[in-house]
Amino acid sequence: MPTITPFIPTAEEIAERERLRARSPFPAQGPTHTQSTGVPAPAPQAYAGSAPAQAVPGQPPPRPPLAQFVLTAEQLAALVIPPRPALLDQWLCQGDLGYIYAPRGVGKTWMAMALPGAISCRRPLGLWAAADPASADPDTSASTPDDAPEAPPAPAPDHIPVLYIDGEMALEHTKYRARGLDLSKVCHLHHEHLFNQNGTCLNIGEVEDRQRITDLIIQQGYQVIILDNLSSLASGVDENKGMDYEPLSHWLLELRRRKITVIVVHHAGRNGLMRGHSKREDACSWIIELRDARLESDPGAKFVSHFAKPSRNTGDPLPDMLWHFTTDKVSGITDIHCELAQTSEYEQFIQHVLEGVTSQKDISEMMDKNKGTVSKWARKALQDGRLSGGANKLLPPKASPSKGRGQIRVHASDDDFDDDEDDEG
Repeated sequence: MPTITPFIPTAEEIAERERLRARSPFPAQGPTHTQSTGVPAPAPQAYAGSAPAQAVPGQPPPRPPLAQFVLTAEQLAALVIPPRPALLDQWLCQGDLGYIYAPRGVGKTWMAMALPGAISCRRPLGLWAAADPASADPDTSASTPDDAPEAPPAPAPDHIPVLYIDGEMALEHTKYRARGLDLSKVCHLHHEHLFNQNGTCLNIGEVEDRQRITDLIIQQGYQVIILDNLSSLASGVDENKGMDYEPLSHWLLELRRRKITVIVVHHAGRNGLMRGHSKREDACSWIIELRDARLESDPGAKFVSHFAKPSRNTGDPLPDMLWHFTTDKVSGITDIHCELAQTSEYEQFIQHVLEGVTSQKDISEMMDKNKGTVSKWARKALQDGRLSGGANKLLPPKASPSKGRGQIRVHASDDDFDDDEDDEG
């Protein structure tokens, strides 16, 4: 049997341990801490004779030991956690972090501006149902003792505070669309207005501006923010480097912990996927991809919304929707038409490849279509980045080769600016 040698600290190690004990910010005998559930938690362990740590001027106070924040199984079971209110239908809830992406010119900003209009006024959007005012009121979800008299429900606020942060579109176009979409309850922090008034701009790639936005959200009580778009608002951040995105990711997670809903608008790369490192997708609640459906004869913006990452709030796949935004040139009012998207034969062709059928000949036989039609679909899918491989062997889309460690996605440098302004009806 192996011999186990006991650990015997040296005099120097003991002295160092005692020095670290003396820096503990908690006294040896502290009061018993109680969780919000009323379940007593064990008092933080402190060493006898330790003294509270002194804050260093100009530096943040030392962080407390973590023992007081550990939940036992019984305490976790006793926690009362109010359900997160739904903000739109069942897929968008309070505290979500979600992304909307598409190639330039498809209509990302139309969708990004229509969402806050529906959220703020609790009205439906297309086939998505409006939020229930009762579920949107955080006070109504709080639990009460069984023997307490039933109180009348508190009236819901007249609207949900939403802040739209625009880093790219012209101010005149924002004004035009806001009127047409009836964003009467939505507030705007616009890059052009900020520059005109103050000569500065926003860059969420810098810690100071992230803190300024956080302070604004807390002071004004905004519950939902839209960042349009990531490329224009995060200057100096290499989208293909996961470490460059780390500070932004931690900030977005902080907002989520504060129960702030964040919707980020981004671009698609040449491979058809959301541009940049895939690490940003790890913590998000859902991802919506917009696919162009506009014909030359169609006015306005027309696209299909597809949940590239299903919403964690529903657990079930959501159907694709066909959207058509048209604006009356006289009144300026925007009409939004929405219906369930029909699966076209082209999309069926794409699906066959995604399911492992790689030969055009096999797909032609399966779909009972001539080879010329299938070949035309293959050329289009390869050109648009919907598929990879070649004509002889079709494959699902894939990320670009890795640089260093970890997979990255294609960086389409010529997609830095959105052409949604060209889609006005």
